[in-house]
Amino acid sequence: MTMSRTSRLLAAGAVSALTIATAAAAPAPEKPELREGPSAFSAEFSAGVEYDDNVSVIDIDNNTGTDDFAAVFDGEVEFAPDIGDDSSFALGYSFSQSLYETFDDFNLQSHLASVDASHDLGIFEIGGAYRFAHSRLGGSPFLTLHQFSPSLSRFFGESLYLRGEYTYTDRNFIGRIDRDGDSHAGAGDAYFFMNGAKTYIALGYRWEKEDAVDPQFDFQGDTLRARFSQRFPLGTRDGHFRIGYRYENRDYSSITPSISALREDKRHRFNAEIEVPLGKALFTRLNAEYGDFQSNLPAADFNQTVVSARIGLRF
Repeated sequence: MTMSRTSRLLAAGAVSALTIATAAAAPAPEKPELREGPSAFSAEFSAGVEYDDNVSVIDIDNNTGTDDFAAVFDGEVEFAPDIGDDSSFALGYSFSQSLYETFDDFNLQSHLASVDASHDLGIFEIGGAYRFAHSRLGGSPFLTLHQFSPSLSRFFGESLYLRGEYTYTDRNFIGRIDRDGDSHAGAGDAYFFMNGAKTYIALGYRWEKEDAVDPQFDFQGDTLRARFSQRFPLGTRDGHFRIGYRYENRDYSSITPSISALREDKRHRFNAEIEVPLGKALFTRLNAEYGDFQSNLPAADFNQTVVSARIGLRF
């Protein structure tokens, strides 16, 4: 695999993981899909069921404190033509939909379109991405997002991969103009590969500064993250296990009127996922996530556990 293709697939992990409800956080690569194939076109579709013990939309500080089940549907397509060993280019589109049994107002539909390009200069690789996202919450328009991300990356030997990225994000919350704003962020990630590409450990840091229409939502944040990924043989194909942790600290710069104080958030997120092949293209995926969201704003201080099971098709 060329350096250029590897970098694009690492970045693509961020896109595929970028659900609209968390798009404002713009996570850096966490889930590299190191897959290759003769076709420039690839696609993945899945459907399943999800249990959420505290149905929430963290972007607008809204949690119900009540559990619910949801049907979930996801789809992703990508066109990545071969343009040479030293360059890569890809167009992508992804869709997701959750349909809750009780809390219809929290049904989330998201659309994400992306363009990624990179070129290997020898000493390092340069890349860039543009992402457009739109989501609907409870059947109504919720969020539109534009994101630009230039990056630099380099392999050191065959086991260490470093990547740095700057991200500019512009958000428009429909009907919530006070939360509209933009952010500037810088991130760095280190990937340590073992056993070829079958095992890796990823460590990362991200700094972000948010400017919103209403100053009470302005903040500066730091994020630390760690991830372990292991592919394992299962019949003629590989299964895939991932586990990760992310810590985020946000210091808000203006008084939040409802608490008459500067808001402070600390967010811990744990995630574990296993994917098992069921055939040449069929797979099943189990996922568990736990979030401990600590804040002096009561509406943003809660815990959440989400577990899901999906069956999907990849080609």
